[in-house]
This record gives sequence, structure tokens and C-alpha cells, in this order.
Amino acid sequence: MRAPYHPMRLRQCGMTLVELMVAAVIGLMVVLAATATFLGSRQLFAANAEAQSVEDSLRFAAAVVRGMVRQAGYADYAPDRVGSDGTVVIGSSANLMASADDPSDLDIVGASNARVSFTGESHGSHNSRGVNGSDSLRVRFFGRSRAGGGDTEPDGTMVDCMGIAQPGPADGEPSLADRAWSFFFVAEADDKEPELYCKYRSDKEGAFRSEPLARGIELFKVVYAYDGNGDSVPERWLDAAQLEALAGSTAGINSEWRKVVGLRIGMVARSGPGIGGAQTQVERLYPLGADFPGVSFMPPADGRLRRTSTFTVMLRNVMKEPAP
Repeated sequence: MRAPYHPMRLRQCGMTLVELMVAAVIGLMVVLAATATFLGSRQLFAANAEAQSVEDSLRFAAAVVRGMVRQAGYADYAPDRVGSDGTVVIGSSANLMASADDPSDLDIVGASNARVSFTGESHGSHNSRGVNGSDSLRVRFFGRSRAGGGDTEPDGTMVDCMGIAQPGPADGEPSLADRAWSFFFVAEADDKEPELYCKYRSDKEGAFRSEPLARGIELFKVVYAYDGNGDSVPERWLDAAQLEALAGSTAGINSEWRKVVGLRIGMVARSGPGIGGAQTQVERLYPLGADFPGVSFMPPADGRLRRTSTFTVMLRNVMKEPAP
């Protein structure tokens, strides 16, 4: 006898085992695809963020160095006072007071492949194993005081590499010690990451201090526009060691430095470890640009992102010989 037909029975039919397995596999594939997309997006986001951080470090470091170089040799050439004989005295002129052979009197000076102490007024010596062959640079200039504020209250227009406003020279007979100091060099932090450092002295009698300016700067190179004939047009570019080699004696080194009319500066910055992924091949970098093929840097295949920054600064204040 046939069972009576009931319309609800057709709705109670379930899935077969094969259908269930197919549905599970499809669902698993969708989940895996979504997970891979999420992880890939997260890695891409991290890489983009790290690349932006590298660019920011280079941009900030370049802005600070460029600003300091433009201040090199600055002095307020407005008359400071009138002497007892009625003559106008420009007491803050560094170039009029500079010694002919004292290296500390130079407003622009540097060293090639130099390791620099975190304290003291030394800018290092040539071939002293700078980080990745990095150079050092020292800039000196007079500050400027606020009108009516005495000789100790800066007006904020002249700052050192840490952004500390520098006052002008003391009233009366100012000395070269009244000038501000700004050093740039590369050193390793406690975790062995390279950083661009600023060494400075916040007051005229205080101790020198060094602070990191930009993390990840692993190479800092400087060459100098050399004007040998004094027509304000550089004939060639020299690094610090080559420039000093032109001097016939130690006493003549300062004379060669005062023929510098501009600087070309190059930096290489790197990201944190492993951001760039596995690398089978790396590219040689030229921090000073293609016009300086002799200055190059071959980074290791460590998976880091790297960027270079190159800029040229012509000196605004002439580094002339002291008046006889």
C-alpha cells in the first residue's frame, strides 16, 4: 500500500555528505582568501608607513642641515657702537677678528670618514672610521639679541642645530667665543641603529652635548665648492681631506677652508629591519648624485627600505681671510 502524499516531506530533505564537504571547502577557501588579503594589506600598510617615516627623517634632517649651513659665518654688520674717536665699530664681525691658523675660528669645517666624540669641541679627524664612512660638519655663527633686551636675550632669529635661540655677542669688545656651535655627524644608538646627531653648546660656558636629530640616517657625506681664484665661482668640488691636502702647511689649512663658497650634502636613510621583505639583489646608492660616481654606498641585503637625499647650499656669508 503506497504512503499518502504529504507536501511537507519534500522540505525535510537534508544535504548529502558530498554537498556538505564541497560547501565546507568553498567556505574555507573564502576565509583563507580574506585572511591573505588582510595580511597583505596590513604588510603593505606597514611598508608604506615605514617608507613615509624614512622620507620624513630625510626631509627633517635636510631642513636642519640646510638651515645651519646658511647661517655659517653670520654676523650682524650693523654698527654696534661708536668708538671714542668717532669711528663706527662693527664688533661682531667674525671675519674681521678670525685668527689665520686656529681651526676653531673657522665658520665652516669638516672631516672625511670621521668618528666624532659626543662631547668636546672636536669635529673628528680624517679616516677615523666614521659610521659607513660618514663625514662630519661643523658650523659657527653669531647669534642676535633682541633690541633693548641686553646682550643675553636672543630675538629668536638665529638658532643652533637643536633649535635653541642664540644671543648676539656681548657689548663692548665681543670675542669669537660668543659664536654658536652646531656639529653634524652619524653615530650608532644603543640598539646599533644609525642616527644623525647634533652636537651643540646651549650657552657660552657650558659643556658640549650631543642629541639625535634623525633616526635611520646611515650615511652623511659632504663635498665643498672650492673657489681657488676668488671670483665667487667654484672651480671644483672637494671633500674635506682633499681640500686640506691643498695647503702647503698646517698653518695654511684655514686659508683653504675660507675659499669654500658652497656645500653639496648627501644622506642615506633606512627603515626598520625586515620591512622591505627578502632581497636577492641590492642596488648601489650614490648619495651625492650621479655627478659624483666616486662617492657610493653598497647596502647589505637586509630587507630594509632605503632612500637618498641630495642638496646643494651656497654660502650666504663669505668665509674671507681676516683683515691684516
